[in-house]
Amino acid sequence: MDSDPTHIQRWKTDDIEEQSGLLHGWEQEYRQLSCGKFTGNVSTARGPRMTILGESTNQSLHESIVPPAGELVFGLVLNRDNALQVNRREVSTSALLVLEGGTQYDFCTDGSTDLLGFSMEREVFFDNDQGRHAELLRNAIRQNVVPLEPGATMMLRQFWLMLSQILQREETWPSSMPLSLLAETALNNILLALNMSSLQPGESLPQSSERQALVVQRAIRYMRTNLERDFSIADVCNATHVSQRTLQYHFENCLKMSPQQYLKVLRLNTARSMIRKLGEARAGKAAPTSIAEIAARCGYAHASRFAGDYKRQFGDLPSETLRGGTPPA
Repeated sequence: MDSDPTHIQRWKTDDIEEQSGLLHGWEQEYRQLSCGKFTGNVSTARGPRMTILGESTNQSLHESIVPPAGELVFGLVLNRDNALQVNRREVSTSALLVLEGGTQYDFCTDGSTDLLGFSMEREVFFDNDQGRHAELLRNAIRQNVVPLEPGATMMLRQFWLMLSQILQREETWPSSMPLSLLAETALNNILLALNMSSLQPGESLPQSSERQALVVQRAIRYMRTNLERDFSIADVCNATHVSQRTLQYHFENCLKMSPQQYLKVLRLNTARSMIRKLGEARAGKAAPTSIAEIAARCGYAHASRFAGDYKRQFGDLPSETLRGGTPPA
């Protein structure tokens, strides 16, 4: 039995940047794609060599995620199909998400999304008797999104949903279910589910899909680097060596929005992050000193247009974000 109670930590936030920084050891960057006020929740319970973590968000997001090095993460979407795409692969409610620590992943959520995952030290899966499952695990890691057989889906979802309810309702982890034993149960259930599902070596995405993703990544990199400039989508096309029609097709295929829409979202999300950090600028650091200057640095020449777009995207005005507080310590 665990000698000391394990406290369940919960956070509720109305800011995507704050949400992205709540998971210890994770490198995450979130951008809000849909319009409206953001609300999100994160809950964690940390045990020996493992962490149970839950996250819910209410808006469509584009996320860059790097789990902690040396860990493997196994997750399920709890609420509905088509809520999540990872590296261009749809994650249904009957699929197991497998992430390797230290590797960058591209997440796109479509509206309200509830996730629950286990993060475990990699050695747990490859030590002792589990070593015989090494090839099975390597295939799962390569595939990232593993379709499960119905029996495996039912088994894992029942287990995951029970844990999700505990995370949401309890203050401490139940002593009748010590995390040291739960880790072993989770490990065995995951391996059983993978074996039941007759996992095959992961198939690569078609080369056309990989090329689309690469072009979109290059386009976003160009946009981020040149936010202060008054550039056009034609400039982005020149930088990525594709036609405007091709760029449009790739963005709509990968992100379900046009490059023009994504550029606008990128400008507004960057501005929101800078506004939240305006308190640091006032403390004497080299950074913009006013909302108007932030708007200009993000490509907005007119403050009124910036305020209107900002309000539509996030549900509040830039001045309200500024008054709402500074980033957590």
